Amino acid sequence: MLRALRNPISFKAAMAAVAFTVLHAGSVTLADPPKDEAGVGEARGELSTTQNSELSWRKSVDTKSAYKLGSGFDSFANDREQSQFFGMTASADFRAQLLSGLSFRTKAGATLSSGYAQSRFGDNVGRSSIWFEEATLNLRVLESKMARAYLNAGALNQGDLGMRFLVDRQPFPGVRQAVVIGSKDRAQLKIWAQQTIPTSKTLSTKAIDAEVTPLFTTETIELKLRPADGIQLSGFLTHFSYHNLPSAVALESEAYGNHTDESGPNTSRFKFGFDGIGAGGSAYFQLARNLGWQLGGYVLQNSQAPEGYRNAQFIRTNVTIGLADDIDLIPSAAVFFSEDDVAPGFYNDAYLGHNNRQGYLGAMEVFFQKQRFKLRAEFTDSDVINFNVNQSRQQTLSIGFETFYEIF
Repeated sequence: MLRALRNPISFKAAMAAVAFTVLHAGSVTLADPPKDEAGVGEARGELSTTQNSELSWRKSVDTKSAYKLGSGFDSFANDREQSQFFGMTASADFRAQLLSGLSFRTKAGATLSSGYAQSRFGDNVGRSSIWFEEATLNLRVLESKMARAYLNAGALNQGDLGMRFLVDRQPFPGVRQAVVIGSKDRAQLKIWAQQTIPTSKTLSTKAIDAEVTPLFTTETIELKLRPADGIQLSGFLTHFSYHNLPSAVALESEAYGNHTDESGPNTSRFKFGFDGIGAGGSAYFQLARNLGWQLGGYVLQNSQAPEGYRNAQFIRTNVTIGLADDIDLIPSAAVFFSEDDVAPGFYNDAYLGHNNRQGYLGAMEVFFQKQRFKLRAEFTDSDVINFNVNQSRQQTLSIGFETFYEIF
């Protein structure tokens, strides 16, 4: 595999705190359906601001609710652990235009799971739960022909970063500022920053006693281009930094590949800090009327860790094949690696194996556009890079069904 960004790079973006909204900042989505799956607007794009001032927000055309349903089977196994479970999920997406420049959005859902699990660390284990991806209040503070500026506060979905080896899709409470220049039809530049409190999926910081509140900050520049019909290009550069991570996070991350000093619940500390950059992008080409090809990915480097422990890389490609009756067949494949201390293992993706991993994945998706649902199967195989008593080769299999969002 390619080992990109081996040399330390210092990147400090000076951002004016001018605004915040939920933006698709640097995310590399390689298997999106051709049509808008959300049904309530672009999931990570700019929010609509059209409103009839004579109506309350409850009757505004921009106040929308949507839902989707899904079910699936997941299997996970390594040398010491295994789990198999079946789950059903219902999720909702609610958007309300409160004032001409003020909107609210929340995405939440519920999962019911049943199965068998033998797990030491609780990874890849199905649970019945109520969860949410984001809940944000969005203020547009500037709008002109060339540029828009936003402010956003609440529980911010970290999946917007599009780098699962840095942080998984989960909400961190905090604030976000963004400036958008140009139009997504041809060329668009997005510059945004966020200051958040890294938490678990329960919104607990895992801090104990008098530990300082942790902090996760990012600054991102993203450029999207459509140089010609059938060609879409995007690229991004992100600076990230974690501060004051609690001992409980360090203790749990040791099982996920990180190096720590000591191993006590109150004394464990990460051996290396986390401050670095991520860069990536994607290219999509419409090769024929019913054939498209996409290639994308990203690299990460933690400048606080030494060579051999600080890099991660994820590269993925897929082909979209249009069949009769508006059915899209999308096979995809990816290769990846993530060294021991590129990011805190507590926050990044369990499905890929957290840190100290190298492997591949293959997936097949079938989108039924008229019927508005999709079928998906994905297999991942990842082995350890360096010996770790807590880690071994793991394999995961996921088979599922999911409807598109439907407005109600």
